[in-house]
Amino acid sequence: MPGCGAQSGDRPGPAPAHTSPAQAEALSSKIKEQKVVVDELSNLKKTRKVYKQQQNSNIFFLADRTKMLSESKNTLDELRKEYQALENPETPKAKTQSP
Repeated sequence: MPGCGAQSGDRPGPAPAHTSPAQAEALSSKIKEQKVVVDELSNLKKTRKVYKQQQNSNIFFLADRTKMLSESKNTLDELRKEYQALENPETPKAKTQSP
C-alpha cells in the first residue's frame, strides 16, 4: 500500500501569518488524502500486512497496522488543527483587568 504511512517529512510546517487560498486548498487536499489513508487502514482485516515507505525512497518496510493507523490519525488531527488555524486566524485576546 504505497504512501499509507504518516511520515514526519509529509507533515506540513507551521502556517505563515499570511496565507493564500492556494495554501488552504493544498492543506485541504492533504486532509482528504489522510482521511482516505485512515479509512483504508481502519477497514483492513487484522491479519493483513501493511508496509511503510521510506521517505524519499522506493523502499518499503513491514509495519504494524495498529501503529500505522494511530500515526495516521494523529497526522490527520494535526492537519485539521492547522487548517482550522488557517481558516480562523487567532483574534487578539482581550486583556483581563486586575482588581
